[in-house]
Amino acid sequence: MEKTNDGFVSKIIAISGKINNNKIISSIQEAFIVLNPFIILASIATLFTSLICSPKAGLATVPGFEFLVGWNSMWSGIYYGCLNLIALLLAFNMAHSLAKRYDVDPLFGGFLGLISYVCMSPTAFPVMGADGVIATGLSQDVTGSMGMFYAMVIAVFAILLYSKLAKVRQFEIHMPDSVPANVGKAFSSLIPTCLTIIILCAVRFAFFSFTGMELNELVYKILQAPLGAIVQTPFGFIGIALFTSLFWVFGIHGTAVTSAVTKPLFLAALTKNIDLVNAGMAPTEIVTKPFNVLFGGLGGFGCTLGLIAAILLFSKREDERAIAKLALPAGIFEINEPVIFGLPIVMNPVYMIPFILAPVLGSTIGYLATKIGIMPITYIDVPWVTPPFINAFLATGGSFTAVLVQFVAFAAIVMLYAPFVRISNKVAEKQAEMKND
Repeated sequence: MEKTNDGFVSKIIAISGKINNNKIISSIQEAFIVLNPFIILASIATLFTSLICSPKAGLATVPGFEFLVGWNSMWSGIYYGCLNLIALLLAFNMAHSLAKRYDVDPLFGGFLGLISYVCMSPTAFPVMGADGVIATGLSQDVTGSMGMFYAMVIAVFAILLYSKLAKVRQFEIHMPDSVPANVGKAFSSLIPTCLTIIILCAVRFAFFSFTGMELNELVYKILQAPLGAIVQTPFGFIGIALFTSLFWVFGIHGTAVTSAVTKPLFLAALTKNIDLVNAGMAPTEIVTKPFNVLFGGLGGFGCTLGLIAAILLFSKREDERAIAKLALPAGIFEINEPVIFGLPIVMNPVYMIPFILAPVLGSTIGYLATKIGIMPITYIDVPWVTPPFINAFLATGGSFTAVLVQFVAFAAIVMLYAPFVRISNKVAEKQAEMKND
């Protein structure tokens, strides 16, 4: 039995190692981390345009505060600059991160990914409300959240193709020694750069010629839209929670392992909500990046703030209570490594079960409460270290019912952990009796 367990653990660790060491996956993780400040700023701007400076609702409608309407254009500009260009930023970031892993100059790689993405996107689109009028440029479908997956795909292919072509000696252009090194380097990359962009654009041209459809539409319809739709179902967010938990209980950072898939999907849902709110419409996507933090990560993944509370309320073990007291300040700010590795939860047969189930329970409560209209949909991205209840209030644009729902989820999670805390106490008592015997 022990050999079987060791073999299973070894397989989990091997899978995690392959995922984390994959160049494309690690590049996706890095690319999204860089975007976080801009997403948060766009969310703050949305809060101002929808609740503070809006001429239709909020503080600007209160007598004496009408002047805030004049500030609306400033916050709208911040929102547009930070969010409506997210696909372009992602194309650059993704290519920049991947280039470092393929021995390509990162700055050049970033520009190659960005330019390739623009060249591979349609630059003519119909103007809404004007039949037969075609505008030239990049539509919001290309620059905004709808283009995120396509931007990543094109950035990957651009870097992979260029890195192969750059190794072909026949494509190198050698300049005299008198030419400055940076100039010579630029000329040596000329042919691989040209071939990379031409080959990619030829693929786009051939696909459009045979199908009448643009490649960005294809990627959105067969990849981004279906995956995004699955995540918005209980099957999707519960599956993600269970899969992520499985890695955590074996001492592997499960969030880091799954983030290459979940981050783009959660972020795409969030940006869609932000766009809808800024357009004066109601948000539609329940499962977003802040939703996952509010209900799947109360005190960190595994909702371990609930475990800390359960230990302080029900445990008689001095060692567990001491660890819980030390971990409480970090847990309030969504940092749970002191509990996971200090208690520990890792490889702990007692606490593994509630740790896996807690995110499922919390997310299900939040999902149902949002689905039936008890709390509003999240559309504000808040820093992940924001304490519980405060983050629920901010993420929903100032909803006290969201705070109440999060508290209900927290109480339910405490009750989930409580029986296992008592079991842990009994296990410790029996171990002590065996030692005394």
